[in-house]
Amino acid sequence: MTTEFELDCTNCGTRLARRTVQGEQVGLPETADLEIAECPNCGGRYFPESTLERLD
Repeated sequence: MTTEFELDCTNCGTRLARRTVQGEQVGLPETADLEIAECPNCGGRYFPESTLERLD
């Protein structure tokens, strides 16, 4: 199964990087660390399925 971390950014085509952020940094009430896929070039952020399941 392909994950977000193996994909390119849909905005600019740069390879996404794994990053851990606080939920409040991405506009969520969750204060725990969340794993996201982020573009180092344009800053686009993508939420992996595992992170979305935690927020459900």
